Amino acid sequence: MKESITLLQLNRQVAQTINEAFADPIWVVAEIAQLNVAGNGHCYLELIEKSKRTDAVTAKAKAMIWSNRWWAISQTFEQECRQRLQAGLKVLLEVHVQMHEAYGYSLIVQDIDPSFTMGEMQRKRQEIIQRLTDEGMIDVNKSLPLPRLTQRLAIVSAETAAGYGDFCHQLENNEYGLKFYTHLFPAIMQGEKTEDSVIRALERIFGHQEKFDAVVIIRGGGAVSELNSFDSYELALNIANFPLPVIIGIGHERDTTVLDAVAHTSVKTPTAAAAFLIERLANEWSHIIDLQEEMLDATQERMEREKLRLERITQSVRGTQIALGQQLNSILLLQERIKMLTTQRVLTEQQKLSFMEKSIELSKPDNILSRGFSITRKDGKAVRNIQDIHPGDKLETQTAQGVFRSRVIDN
Repeated sequence: MKESITLLQLNRQVAQTINEAFADPIWVVAEIAQLNVAGNGHCYLELIEKSKRTDAVTAKAKAMIWSNRWWAISQTFEQECRQRLQAGLKVLLEVHVQMHEAYGYSLIVQDIDPSFTMGEMQRKRQEIIQRLTDEGMIDVNKSLPLPRLTQRLAIVSAETAAGYGDFCHQLENNEYGLKFYTHLFPAIMQGEKTEDSVIRALERIFGHQEKFDAVVIIRGGGAVSELNSFDSYELALNIANFPLPVIIGIGHERDTTVLDAVAHTSVKTPTAAAAFLIERLANEWSHIIDLQEEMLDATQERMEREKLRLERITQSVRGTQIALGQQLNSILLLQERIKMLTTQRVLTEQQKLSFMEKSIELSKPDNILSRGFSITRKDGKAVRNIQDIHPGDKLETQTAQGVFRSRVIDN
C-alpha cells in the first residue's frame, strides 16, 4: 500500500503553511462582487479581480467582516465616501489570510481604506470624461442653441419620484404665470437598470424631437452610490449626440457625474432645473415686454411727428388753393384745345390708313398677276435675275389664269 495521509492532515499542513506565511495582515485590492449582511451582524463578501483587457474574472476569494468590525468599517466608509459599501466597488482591504482545515481558505477583513475607493471612482469618471474629450464629444450638446422660449420639455424621470413632482409643481405654480408644456418619458433612475432605461427613454424622445425644445433628466435626492449609474460612457455618448439640448438635475449637492460634464446645462436638483427654466423664460418674456413698450413709444413719437408734418402740409395747401383754381381754369381750356386737335389728328391718320390699305391691296400678288404680270420660280423661289438660271433648269411660271412649267434651253 502506498504511503498516504488523510484529507484532514493535508488541510492542517496547508493551513499551518499559509497561516505561518501570512501571519501579519496585508492590504489587498479587489472588487466587491457580492455583499451580504447576515442576521447575526457578520458581513460576507465575495471578492474578485478582473482582466483589464477582457473584463473576465481572473481571481476570486471569500471574505468576511465580523459584526464587531462591520459597523465601524461601514460607517467610516459611508461618511468619507458619501456612499454605502456595495457590490461593484473597487476597494483596498486590510485582510488576515486564514486557512481552516474544515472551512477552507478565506480572508478576514480588518479594515477598508475609503480614500482608495474615492480615488478609483474619480479615476473612472475622469477616464470617461477624457475619452469623450478625445473623441470630440464632450461639448457637442453644449454647442446646441437653447431656444430663447424654452417651454416644450421632454422629461426623463421616475414617474413616482418626489423630485419629478417638485419639478412639475414649481413649473406650474411659477410667480410669473408662465406656461410650460411637459411630457414624461418614464425611466428607472437608480440601480443596475438605470443606464439602459434612460437610453431607451432618450430613444423614444428622439422619435418625437420636433415637438420639444429641450430634454430634462431629473431625479430626487438619494445615496451618492446611486449616482454611479450616471458615470456611464454609453449614456453620456447618447446625451452628447442628442439633437436637443439636455438639462441635467439629478439631485446631488456636492458630487458631479459624467452626465454633468457632457450635458448642455447642469444644475444640482430638479427644483434648480425648474428655477433655471422659469428664470430663463421670465427674462425672455421681460425682454419682449420691453421691446413692446419701446415699439409703442417709437410709434407714438412717429405719430406726433407725422401729425405736425400733416398740419404744415395742410396750411401750405390752403395757401395755394387760389392759385390752384386759376390753374384749373387754364387746364380746362387746354383740355378743350387738346380734344379738338386730337379729333383732327385722328381724321388725318384715318385717311392715311385708308390710303395704305388700298396700296397694300393693289400690291397683292393676285392683283399684280391680274394686270398681266407673271412670276417665274426656280426650286420654289422667285427668279429675280436672269443670271440665276442655267440651261437645263426647270422653271415654273404663274399667271393670273394658271401655272405652266418650262425648261431652260439657252440663256
